[in-house]
Amino acid sequence: MRYRNFGDTGIKVSELGIGVWSLATDWWSSNIKAEDILKKSYEFGINFFDTADIYGEGKAEEVVGKVLGAKRDNIVILTKVGYNFYNKKSKKIEQSFDVDYLRYAVLQSMKRLNTDYIDILMLHNPRIDIIRNSDIKDFLFSLKKDGIARSVGIALGPTLGWGEEGIEAIKMGYEGLEHIFNLIEQNPGLEFLKYKIGQVIRVPHASDSLIEDKWPIVEDKKLHRSLKDIKWIQEAVNNSKEILTFAKRKGMKLSQLALKFDLYFSNVSTVTPNITSLNELEEYVKVEDLPDLSADDIQYISDYYNRFYKYLNDESIRETTQYK
Repeated sequence: MRYRNFGDTGIKVSELGIGVWSLATDWWSSNIKAEDILKKSYEFGINFFDTADIYGEGKAEEVVGKVLGAKRDNIVILTKVGYNFYNKKSKKIEQSFDVDYLRYAVLQSMKRLNTDYIDILMLHNPRIDIIRNSDIKDFLFSLKKDGIARSVGIALGPTLGWGEEGIEAIKMGYEGLEHIFNLIEQNPGLEFLKYKIGQVIRVPHASDSLIEDKWPIVEDKKLHRSLKDIKWIQEAVNNSKEILTFAKRKGMKLSQLALKFDLYFSNVSTVTPNITSLNELEEYVKVEDLPDLSADDIQYISDYYNRFYKYLNDESIRETTQYK
């Protein structure tokens, strides 16, 4: 496994990371225990584990603490706070970035993770007023000063977009971003990648549309991809037929090409594909042994994006307006 710098923080993370959200909920229809995937990924040399307190309402953090707690010095944990599931109102979970709440949430996360520090602490899907709030920023950096967090950042979401928010986070001095970036949805990620900060890439397979083994994709309300318009996904699949041929010429699957594309960019720290089986884990780890993409390959992909994907990217960004 190869490792990269998380910006200028001094933290080294594996190029491929594990997003524990897909192991702690039933949104990905996982048929294997989270413990097995976490143990196997560690054996493969993966040291980066991305979680949040809201994932399974604490379950994701608990499983990381249980399985990897004894290996704490050898792993990097990213967790996120900002959804107050401790005090639900009519079963609805609302966001809270009040400093007193954040202090409480961080302490609870550390207990579940079985640790006395968090490597990368991020605010979970904050709006721009929260990102600009100097009191919140000062509080997070005070946690770094006290040794509770090694670095602090912003996780953008829940959908694609949030370009203004990402740039504002960088200007405010946050040390890391988590955001969506893939073959189909290249913007605003390409803008963020101009900056040398820690960058965690999620949804590299564009809601399963870049995983040919899952074609044809049908609507399933139980799965996480149901948050995406099924017509968008099906159109994305249809528009990916030619680039699948390109991937085969490169000696790889489209799902692997999607990861190689993200890893081409030097300011990408790590990529966290959704993994729900040992077979998927083994397939993605093999990416490490495949030849890196060339500048000519990236030019081909850029041209392909402009012809087949850009309007889909634009549609994804427009989806963000419903959350603002």
